[in-house]
Amino acid sequence: MASLRFLWNHPIVPLSFFAWRCCEDSIEQYMSRLTAPIGRRTPQDWTTMFITFDECIISLLENRPAAILIVTVGARMRARCEAIARAYRRDYPSTEIGVSAVLHPSKRRQVAHAVPHVRTEFTVMADDHVFWPSRDFLPSALAPFQDMNMGIVATHKRVRRTTPGEWSRPSVVNLIGCFYLLRHNWELRASNAVDGGVFVASSRTAVYRTRLLKADGVMDRYCNERFFFGLFGGKEGLGPDDDNFLTREAYRRGWAVKFQQTEDCTIETTLGDESVAKFRGQLVRWARTTFRSNPCMLVRVTDVSNWRMPFTYFAVYAAALFNFALLWDAALLASLSFSTWSDGLLSRNVGKLVLWILWTKTIKLWPHIVRHPADVPLLIFQVLFVYVHSFIKLWALVTFYDCAWLGRNLEAVDAEAEELQEYLDKRFAFGTFADEPRFY
Repeated sequence: MASLRFLWNHPIVPLSFFAWRCCEDSIEQYMSRLTAPIGRRTPQDWTTMFITFDECIISLLENRPAAILIVTVGARMRARCEAIARAYRRDYPSTEIGVSAVLHPSKRRQVAHAVPHVRTEFTVMADDHVFWPSRDFLPSALAPFQDMNMGIVATHKRVRRTTPGEWSRPSVVNLIGCFYLLRHNWELRASNAVDGGVFVASSRTAVYRTRLLKADGVMDRYCNERFFFGLFGGKEGLGPDDDNFLTREAYRRGWAVKFQQTEDCTIETTLGDESVAKFRGQLVRWARTTFRSNPCMLVRVTDVSNWRMPFTYFAVYAAALFNFALLWDAALLASLSFSTWSDGLLSRNVGKLVLWILWTKTIKLWPHIVRHPADVPLLIFQVLFVYVHSFIKLWALVTFYDCAWLGRNLEAVDAEAEELQEYLDKRFAFGTFADEPRFY
């Protein structure tokens, strides 16, 4: 018993975890580069769909896709989008630009509205607040599809840093947003390199084989998904978690998913630079997704029994359900301070553990710090956020049944669309129809 106590209190325990972290990072760095960034396909193999913009659409058009399908909400927004598209059709004649609209805001139903009109082998879904900095984005994102079993390619995401080093509320919230997606990149890169698993292919920008989207029943279940034994999901099916559904569907049908991290395959987005309330709503919505989506993967007993993606099932899907930093870090410090290897909470060894915990909280953030060294003093806010997020996550667990799309004012969009529903034309316009009425 004494020997076991000595082993548990020995510094080899935290050092082992640290060694594993370094080993994991090394695996990520090596294996994520096994896929060449350039493939044999051309941008004309692609159709880009994005749900309702000037910089965004220009960055897409500079990649010369075969077509862009814009699906917005209501007659007024359709008229605005058509006016914008009309100008770009002249500047980019090689790309078809189609505009359509649905009556009610629903990302899933907007996607399902566009999928039947896709005629290319691959489909890129992109939100209206993302930007593709590289003109070689499509060739890089296409490279993994040389594997005929590849169904989805997830892209590397980067949040635009608006005010590096500035000590203000908007700056801190934007910084936390930068770190939030940066940590996601590391997690996706690690699990995908180890066993091919990802927790989600984010719909900010993801690439799909069109065959997957057009498979029998996929869009119907996509638009009418319910959860928790079918008890919840709203009147017309679940709204959020759309990208989680498609990721699970790909795995269910035997497709592979690749996280592609190259400079060309990096997308930029905005996050945390509008208001604290909106960002808080987004955090709650994303945390609820964890408690709705991860159990759906964990019940896939056949994957576990066949030893498919064992690391992802254990270290991603299962771990995310119990990962409350405030609880576990407090337990670590308490157990060490009461052990025979410590003289109390203020002992030197507890101090070393605190430093080790802080190191693990910041090690994944250094790529951002290299780009924006002025943000070093602001790292303290990220550490505080990690523990505050435990309360956000706990609230999300208690209210997981709430499937509201927090962070977006969909009610206002819906009300505007219903005012002019008699003028709504749901057909796709590719510049051949007569000019539509303008409702500005």
